[in-house]
Amino acid sequence: MIIGVTHDQDGRVIQRLSVSTKVSIGLPPNGDCSHPTKLDHFVFLRKKKSANRVGWEVDPELTEHYGGECRELHIMLVDDDIENVFPSSYAWWTATEQKCWGDGTSATRRTAEKPGGQPWTACGSGCPELTAGQCKPGGDLRFVLADFPRLGSVCRIHTCSYRSIRQIHSALQEIQTFTGGRLAGITAKLTVRPEEATYFDRKEKRKKNSSIWALSLEVEGDDMRKLIANLTENARLFAETRKLLGSGGKVFEVVEDEQEQAPEVASEFYPASANGPVAAEGAAAGSPSDATYAAAAQQPTTSPSPPESSTAPAGWNGAGKPTADGAASSKPMTTTSSPANNSAPTGRNGSAKPPAGGATPTPGNNNGNGSAAGSGFNQLRNEFLTAARRVATTNKQGIGEVVEWASGGAFKYGDVGRMTEADTPKLRAATELMASAIPSTAR
Repeated sequence: MIIGVTHDQDGRVIQRLSVSTKVSIGLPPNGDCSHPTKLDHFVFLRKKKSANRVGWEVDPELTEHYGGECRELHIMLVDDDIENVFPSSYAWWTATEQKCWGDGTSATRRTAEKPGGQPWTACGSGCPELTAGQCKPGGDLRFVLADFPRLGSVCRIHTCSYRSIRQIHSALQEIQTFTGGRLAGITAKLTVRPEEATYFDRKEKRKKNSSIWALSLEVEGDDMRKLIANLTENARLFAETRKLLGSGGKVFEVVEDEQEQAPEVASEFYPASANGPVAAEGAAAGSPSDATYAAAAQQPTTSPSPPESSTAPAGWNGAGKPTADGAASSKPMTTTSSPANNSAPTGRNGSAKPPAGGATPTPGNNNGNGSAAGSGFNQLRNEFLTAARRVATTNKQGIGEVVEWASGGAFKYGDVGRMTEADTPKLRAATELMASAIPSTAR
């Protein structure tokens, strides 16, 4: 047992899941093709080791099983928290890193002065990089292939399409409505199908109609009764199995290194183009309808947002129902990147949303370095997570809801893994608030 590596501060096992299979509806530039290739079907890729980095190649076994024109496949969801199943954010990727990420209100950006990241505005409609196509919406759906169930790793499909992101997120919310917040263990059908869309042509300066290939998530049933029965039975069976096997006390994480993911995402979804940004779905199912065109790429803004506030979070109101985190005993997955020094993982994969309150966390690649200060911060973070779980259990709420309450909305559960020592004041304030709430709620 190593606290912070194999177990958390509370003695719970940390179970890390890697991404072993990539499902895509597009391919990056290759050979004579200098631009990403859009596809109308799924392709299945596995990791390969090249000279300087890890890349992806066609998986022959999965391709043979699903065929060369697969447009639908059955998948199993692996967690109850939507932010862990389908993390999404605005993101600006380069070939070496995720330069900026945000939730449409506030963002975190790496700068020359602060390469680890600093709070940044504007994000969303007021961001010149979004207008220029350097920044795009992005979402990563994580799942297990129902026909090829595998323990210890997950599959992932990335999309930069506004429509695909909306449809997948809405489907997950609707599933939770029928299952009482459960997603883990649900078997759904991931599809890609053509849809009509409208986009603005930058050259001709007018709107045009086009067909796109968009992603959607569905659950089938012969009638409504069987549909609901399938949803609830699968979720209940999965939850009972986890409980029987003692999985309720484990902390789940998806590990995907940013330096490994950056060249893949940048080449497929952020290609350089003389005609401005390509379809927002990248090489996959995008269309010009999903992208915002600009006359020319603008230079990055240089004015950081005001410094973060370290005031104490707002008080607890005792209200609220269970959220997407599901039952308190079901521990959500968090997203981390693998540290190079084998210390406790504290990085990020660039997918989770920054908080909407303006106090955005910085990436976690500056901590976990074995220094005394880093060790103290890691201990504080573990204390925070332990207190959050106890409050969630006592109040029978989702841990995500507890984190938002304790932080006063300054950060979310998915942001904790990306915090650095600069976030110590707000993390300590939230920890103290929860510690003071535990005795009173226990009574």
